[in-house]
Amino acid sequence: MPRSITIADAKRRDAQVEIVSPAKGEPVQWIERDSRAPLHVERLVKQTERTTYAALLAARGSDPAAVGEALVGGDPELDLEQVGRRLGRATRVWVGPEGQILHAARVLEVIVGPDGVERSRRDFVDVEATVGEEMPAVPWTGRLMGKDEVVRRFALGRKLQLRHVNGLTFDFLFEMAARLHQEDKLLVVGSGPRGQGPLVFQTNGTPFRGFLEGRVEGEAYRLVLHLSNLELRRAARPTDASGG
Repeated sequence: MPRSITIADAKRRDAQVEIVSPAKGEPVQWIERDSRAPLHVERLVKQTERTTYAALLAARGSDPAAVGEALVGGDPELDLEQVGRRLGRATRVWVGPEGQILHAARVLEVIVGPDGVERSRRDFVDVEATVGEEMPAVPWTGRLMGKDEVVRRFALGRKLQLRHVNGLTFDFLFEMAARLHQEDKLLVVGSGPRGQGPLVFQTNGTPFRGFLEGRVEGEAYRLVLHLSNLELRRAARPTDASGG
């Protein structure tokens, strides 16, 4: 089912329009080389809790060298009675550091820096949606960026198409698309009065940056909202200990 959002144009007029994901292509099908019959996927047991590296290490006095010697001398990492069995229907469970099943878990938000080091952790707080039918309109920010600059600075991982619901919203969206098509640039969009907040489409959803692209051809238009949650930055060069 298409969803609705409210969006404003450069004249600060707003309207509710539909957002839809582009149609997906035909799914890839794997077939056998000789018979050309479709492959059947099975879920198999790969490992048990007694054959993990942590279990092997604990059984040998936390000595990695002893684990290496055991792997050379035999196959302690394989449970021949279990490995390769069909898994069938299974239920996912959470386990603790010692392998015990957790019946109640505390959800935390862990902040990790670019270097992979944990910065902080805190109780998880629900993040409410910022875009939707009942939410304030996504404003026209007027901030335009060249297409080349956007694709170099941001990883565009998702896109949505804005679609009219009646004749009035057709004219509304067509005018927006024509303006962007003439500028040949993308409009930076976001939530909030000035469009500086993230676009969150559902509760606890991923926060995105938005880039609106418009195209027109004759009396047809297309408005595509490109979404990104990753900015591409040049990695810092490692500093020499000698200061060089």
